[in-house]
Amino acid sequence: MSNPTSSTPSLLSRLLPVLNWAPHYRRDWLGADLLAGVTVAAFCIPESMAYAGLAGLPPQAGLYGSLLAVFAYAIFGTSRQAAIGPTSALSILVATGLAGLSLKDPARYAEMAALLALMVGAIAVVARVFRLGFLVNFISESVLTGFSAGAAIYIATTQLGKLFGIEGAHGEFVDRIAYLFQHRGDTNPWSLGLGVAVIAVLLVTEKLAPRIPWALVVVAASILLMMFTGLGGHGIKITGEIPSGLPPYRLPSFTLADAQALLPTAFAVFLLSYVEGMGVVRTFAAKHKYPADANQELLAVGAANVVCGLGSSLPVGCSMSRSAVNDQAGAKTPLAGAISGLLLAVIVLFFTGAFTQLPEPVLAAVVMIAVKGLVDIPALRRLLRVSPREFWIALAAMAGVLLFGMLEGVMIGTVLSLLLLVWRASNPSTVLLGRIPGTELYSDLARHPDNEIEPGSLVFRVNAGLFYANAPNVKADLMEAIGQQGKAVRLVVIDLSSSPYVDVAAADMLAECHEELAGQGITLRVSNMNGEVRDMMRRDGLDKVFGDLGPAQSVESIVGQWKKAGARASQ
Repeated sequence: MSNPTSSTPSLLSRLLPVLNWAPHYRRDWLGADLLAGVTVAAFCIPESMAYAGLAGLPPQAGLYGSLLAVFAYAIFGTSRQAAIGPTSALSILVATGLAGLSLKDPARYAEMAALLALMVGAIAVVARVFRLGFLVNFISESVLTGFSAGAAIYIATTQLGKLFGIEGAHGEFVDRIAYLFQHRGDTNPWSLGLGVAVIAVLLVTEKLAPRIPWALVVVAASILLMMFTGLGGHGIKITGEIPSGLPPYRLPSFTLADAQALLPTAFAVFLLSYVEGMGVVRTFAAKHKYPADANQELLAVGAANVVCGLGSSLPVGCSMSRSAVNDQAGAKTPLAGAISGLLLAVIVLFFTGAFTQLPEPVLAAVVMIAVKGLVDIPALRRLLRVSPREFWIALAAMAGVLLFGMLEGVMIGTVLSLLLLVWRASNPSTVLLGRIPGTELYSDLARHPDNEIEPGSLVFRVNAGLFYANAPNVKADLMEAIGQQGKAVRLVVIDLSSSPYVDVAAADMLAECHEELAGQGITLRVSNMNGEVRDMMRRDGLDKVFGDLGPAQSVESIVGQWKKAGARASQ
């Protein structure tokens, strides 16, 4: 997608990303966006109806959500491939939250679902105002890799019941697999045969002719097959009747007590919608090499949920399965989502009957093929080779998604990433330095054993900022290094060139080291501080402890001064 050449976009263009891509839209993108929009529209009709049922709502509520949310996202969203609408995880959370209110009247239940969408939207907009999108930065790439793989497997298993023709396979990953295994005798061979045949066709044709929208072709062909052959008489489940008509647009009736009762569920739904959605957005942004704006996505999620709440729908978020279908169909810009919305509007108004014969195993096959690319084996192998710790974090995120759910998997991976970050920060790398022969520069002795060492001196560098969490470990490393040199050490120089900051606790640690080493007859000096660190240490009075803290105090100058002082003392 082309971007405006201005390096300082206006506030309006930042709030409305559509102003950035629409004026630069290329004619050759239209075919791909049109095909993607048609494919996603066909795909999300039965899916939306099913997710509405999971939430305890009539099927049209899901269709309304898919229809309305895409227009808001096309205007406010930053992802080119993400497709927004009802999701299975959100629908289950909505059903759980509303169940606690003991709502007997279906109309009242639908009003509360719409109110919940409005509240989720309001929370997201407030989060955007306070620019809380930075919180998603704590979801590392390794977590994202594991999340994507886990989400792909999770979504694929949600389709196994349709593929095998076994009803009732719900719940989390383990529950679904166990249920399907226990009821394997109920498999409909015609359903399984049709689904497997479609999978085989899609696998072969995507290699032979990847530019053709084969998902759309097989959907249309399967509908014709069900209409003009006797295949429908073999128990293959179809989508069935789809209600027609555009959504009624109104504010749901509610009281302050209703809002208070829904507030905890609204926060939970918002968190799941945003975290799950950013997982989707970042997955496809990384795949296609373009930036994703976490703060703008808050506004996009907020706007989409507000329009859905006003349109008698339920909370929505970016769907991994739809986004995968959208991406595989070749979507180039958010226009693909708007096209799918327009097609849904036309279908809901005039052509709902055309999709009543869509076989569910065909839909399942399309989903399973679409998400297979989200299992990035090369990325997992790279993590294992380059950073085993991050590889295990990716596996933990994947296992969390499969065992506990989408949100829980992301949270498990994120917590582990934060723990790894804390561990690294509190256990920084420390090295001993030696002079590079023929220069006044110093580098790591372990990597360059030919470096020169001035007798009686020890040069120590911390490869991180110094703060309260790592100060005790740095001190322990320093004292251990001095102890290994024996009584020969008379000068210790701490090189702070790789320490961009020093806090009060770390400054106290340096002063303690100075005092302890002075008691052993060892001089401690610090060198190569940046301006901010020098200013801080001067304010703390450490120039009276260490002497000159000026920028001229390099390791070589300190060692040279010490040698001259020793030579004068020996005369």
